[in-house]
Amino acid sequence: MTETSEPAPGVVAISGAGTGIGQVTARRFGELGWRVVIGGRRAEKLARTATLVEEAGGSCLAHDLDVTDAESVDRFFTAAEDKFGTVTAVINNAATGRFGPLEDFTPAEIDAEIATKLTGGLYMAQRGVRALRAAGSGGDILFMTSLSAAKEWLHHIPYAAANAGVEHAARMLRLELEGTGIRVTALRCGETIGTDFGTREGENGRGLAAYQLWFRRGLLRHAGMMTPDVVAGAIVAAVTLPAGYQYETLTVTPTAPAGELPVTFESWGADVFGRHG
Repeated sequence: MTETSEPAPGVVAISGAGTGIGQVTARRFGELGWRVVIGGRRAEKLARTATLVEEAGGSCLAHDLDVTDAESVDRFFTAAEDKFGTVTAVINNAATGRFGPLEDFTPAEIDAEIATKLTGGLYMAQRGVRALRAAGSGGDILFMTSLSAAKEWLHHIPYAAANAGVEHAARMLRLELEGTGIRVTALRCGETIGTDFGTREGENGRGLAAYQLWFRRGLLRHAGMMTPDVVAGAIVAAVTLPAGYQYETLTVTPTAPAGELPVTFESWGADVFGRHG
């Protein structure tokens, strides 16, 4: 019988760690005694995350990171290796998005969504794999993706397309790395409140029109929503899965609250606000 065990605390690198899911994930790894390397473009946000990690009992390095720039990614990993050694888990969390029909997007907005999620995720994975293979050790590459990668999530086309590309890349990378001990997971995330760009879209007015459309098309059927803490728990569970096993594409969605389902957008909004507002 093959013996399995949970991986010992290692070194985890998290992109987009200044807010939301990335921030809570960093804290959760800190609670488990991992050495945590956090990256992003807003120093003040990273500083807050580093404080949370250290208060939770972990060690943390905050470092500037632009995932769309391969040289920035390399500097980020080099700093992590200089302080903590080989990064054993890479969490590709960085993302940006806006809501609205494709015709309303500027070229820069399309480029940013695809570069941050898809190109940036590949740069991070590539650099992490090179280090793990040089060290001859196993590890984890985890890509955060979205339910929009698998469903026709209107008014979210560049973001959805980038996520679909990430999921296919993860499938192929998993096969490329068979026999190396490096696991590749795509964590497909459903409706979540408290993300950085989701909050922004709610504040700038585009969120309301998008939510109305999604409710009419049956994409939002109930008032269940996940929080960053729930999603962070799923990330940690995937990375700390006992050696010898892996999730491939793991979908995490909220369950419907007990009771009648909303039949109008107004009742849906009131239910969401009552539960999460």
